[in-house]
Amino acid sequence: MPKTPSRRLAFAIVTAHNPRGKALGEEANHYRDQRLEAELLGAGFHPLPLWGCSPDLKHREKSWAVVMAKTRAVELGLRLEQNAIYWVEQDRLYLVPCLLTEDECCLGRFSERLFDAELGGPGGF
Repeated sequence: MPKTPSRRLAFAIVTAHNPRGKALGEEANHYRDQRLEAELLGAGFHPLPLWGCSPDLKHREKSWAVVMAKTRAVELGLRLEQNAIYWVEQDRLYLVPCLLTEDECCLGRFSERLFDAELGGPGGF
């Protein structure tokens, strides 16, 4: 996957941080993240690291953008005990439940949520 995801690609954004929405310490999250990266690479994927952030940037989780089938991404999210994953398709960002029972919802344009932490920019992904 290129350094910046293409708007033509459909891909998942998954994290191993904070299973079931319960905050883990930095060390535990780092360990879970390393295991996820190794699993993705071992399965032949080319994950792109990124940080998923709240709009105010007060909460962030290391995540991976991965070109894979949406159903496989949800299965991965379930195995990682994630409440949800993100799905990006045609520049639309979707919240896709894994453990949650709500319906999938569109959160708007993915490109509007990207920013370079070193350069600043719009907040939120």
